[in-house]
Amino acid sequence: MSVKQLAENMKSSVEKAKLEGITSIPCDNIIAYLNEVLISTDSPPTDTKFTEEAHIQKWIEDVKHWHQSDLEMFRSVITAGQAAIKSMFLLNGGATVALLAFISRLITLSENKAQVTDFSYCLFLFSIGTLAAALISGFTYLAQWFYAGPQISHRKTGNFFNYVCIVLGFVSYGLFLWGLIASYCAFIAYG
Repeated sequence: MSVKQLAENMKSSVEKAKLEGITSIPCDNIIAYLNEVLISTDSPPTDTKFTEEAHIQKWIEDVKHWHQSDLEMFRSVITAGQAAIKSMFLLNGGATVALLAFISRLITLSENKAQVTDFSYCLFLFSIGTLAAALISGFTYLAQWFYAGPQISHRKTGNFFNYVCIVLGFVSYGLFLWGLIASYCAFIAYG
């Protein structure tokens, strides 16, 4: 039974009671009548238009929630990516600066120039790692620029630059590890 049918039944029942001279209906009688209607129908009274609008409204709210969730996830990915790039710069750049200062001091104090060559190799590894971190920033910009494009081919190019950034990130961390091991070996050899 729809809400409209329920209202029509209630109206006819109240009009019938009015014709019989009843001027007021106690609340208990109305509740009892509504209980009878609810029991006599298999399902509670519904208005299909109302439920359709409710379903549409629920769907709209769900889409808004999903969009907000996706947006927050995207923001967290951006934040994590920025933190990773900063750590690459700090690791490789800090190692480069420290090793550069060490090599300059080594040149002035040491007569053994073979040490400088070994430590220069380590400096080279850290410097390339820093360059890889810098390239990630540039390729990230290009990836975002292509993602903003309306064509599918632009998105594919954006994906390509995104993969390049990921590979460069691993290369940067790998070069730091390689430079760290090479520096350790150089220190052991000449320590």
